[in-house]
Amino acid sequence: MSRIQPDFKSVALLFAICVTSSAQGAGGLTGVYSNKGGTLAIVEGSNETLVHLSGSFPQGSSVGTCDCAFAVQKKTDAAWTLSESGAEGSWTLRVNPKQFVLESGPTPQCCGAGYPGKDTFARSTVKPLGICKVKASKAAFHASDEANTQRKAFVVFGDAVEAYLDPVEPDFLAARFQGPQKATAGLLKREDLDCSAEGPPTASKAPVAADKLKPFAGTWVELTRQGKGFVVLKPCSAATRTFTIKPASGEVEVQLGQESTTLKVTSVEPGKGAGAWVLGLTSSDGKPEALQWKTADAAKGTVSVTSPDLFSQSHDYVRQEKKSVFPSKQETGCDEYER
Repeated sequence: MSRIQPDFKSVALLFAICVTSSAQGAGGLTGVYSNKGGTLAIVEGSNETLVHLSGSFPQGSSVGTCDCAFAVQKKTDAAWTLSESGAEGSWTLRVNPKQFVLESGPTPQCCGAGYPGKDTFARSTVKPLGICKVKASKAAFHASDEANTQRKAFVVFGDAVEAYLDPVEPDFLAARFQGPQKATAGLLKREDLDCSAEGPPTASKAPVAADKLKPFAGTWVELTRQGKGFVVLKPCSAATRTFTIKPASGEVEVQLGQESTTLKVTSVEPGKGAGAWVLGLTSSDGKPEALQWKTADAAKGTVSVTSPDLFSQSHDYVRQEKKSVFPSKQETGCDEYER
């Protein structure tokens, strides 16, 4: 096993060097680029380059998603050939002076049906990767093959690495470590990293644009499972739990039964699989919370949601205008509340 000796003791120095090296050398195009529909993350190293596409596109009356992880197989100044582990065919990333143009093969397996085959990202939108500290005694780099084969190179406790902080929270993060003479890129186990405290200072996050929230807009009513189905349950001493997403203000209001809370929706990213999304929520005190969203039955207007706090125990919801599909039932044993 070969130890990569850290060249920088300061996270701030590491960040500054990675940003100012944009014109040349490994890491020159490293960063996260965005467009109206999603993000393109590039993690360059001296040994390899990893690329991640996370985006959405119109799919009839619904929205399709892409969640693609690539390794660069061939590079020229003008174009990169990308491959996805376990998938046939290749993608092309065209490197133009002012933009990247990502073109898929004939049958992209990491995108939903109807993907238009091309995405464009302005290079002016670049933002730095996140900065994480290694919290394990030793964290090995892994390959981007289907088995995530462990490599010889590793980092140790306290080392700072740059990483693409995928909102879907996969088991491995695409990351790079800047050593004395070269940068090593690869996959690191998320559990071996602490990405909560480090990174460049950021301003308070603004709500996402209204058009991104339109597919989620409206009031959603909690469903309670009874037997093999669901009912809309009316509690004895509280309102039925709901949440309302408001595209105009970029907010979600959560009615908890006897009280409510309002959060900003600060990001919308595709999740894993068809109909899956991750909504980044931020409370009034700045606390972030990732809401995992999955369409359960589009015809019935039902979704399954979960998050670490607000939706940790409440998961099944139906659009308010379609709740009549399900029987309404009063909670039993309410007499004691009337005394």
